[in-house]
Amino acid sequence: MTIHEIPAGPVEKPPAGFVVSDEQAAVLRDTLTAAGIELGEYEREIVTWLSRWEWATVATVVSWVARAAASRPPAAPISLPGRFDATPADVDQHLRRILADDVHLRYQQTIGRLAVSEAAKDVRLEVVLPDAPDAKQWREVADFVDPELHGGPYPSQLQCSQHNGFGSCPGAPDCTPEDAQ
Repeated sequence: MTIHEIPAGPVEKPPAGFVVSDEQAAVLRDTLTAAGIELGEYEREIVTWLSRWEWATVATVVSWVARAAASRPPAAPISLPGRFDATPADVDQHLRRILADDVHLRYQQTIGRLAVSEAAKDVRLEVVLPDAPDAKQWREVADFVDPELHGGPYPSQLQCSQHNGFGSCPGAPDCTPEDAQ
C-alpha cells in the first residue's frame, strides 16, 4: 500500500494523491478501528461506498476521525484472555477487533502456508519406498499443494471461528458469535 499523508490538523486544501479504493477502504477501516469504533454491517457498506470517492475526500474524513479520537481520553483496556488459556476462537475474535480484514486474511494465510508446507514435507518423507508404484504420484500431489512450490494460498478466504470450527461462512469475516447460533 502506498502511504499518503493524512492531514493532522484542519484541512486547508485538498490532500493530493491517488489511492485505489481497496487501499482507501483499508485506511478507513484501520483508522476507525484505531479510534475504537466497532463497525456494523451497514457501516462496513458505507466504508466501501466512501472508499470509491477520490483520495482528497477519504483523507479528509480519515483526518477527522483520527483527530477526534486523539482529542478524547483513551478507552479503557479490553480484558483479554491470558496467553496460556486463550482458545483459538478467543484469539480469532481479538484479531478481528484489531486488524483489517485483509491483514487478518494474510495472517491466516501465513499460518496456513506453514501448516500445508509442513504436511507436504511429511507426505514426501512418508513415501519410504521410492520404488513403490504410487510413490511418484504422492510426491507430485505433495509438490502440487505445497505453497513453497506455488500451491495455495491456504486458506483462500478469511476463516470464521464462529462457524463450523474454523471454516468459511456466509458472514465471514463480519459474523459474530450471535450470528453463529
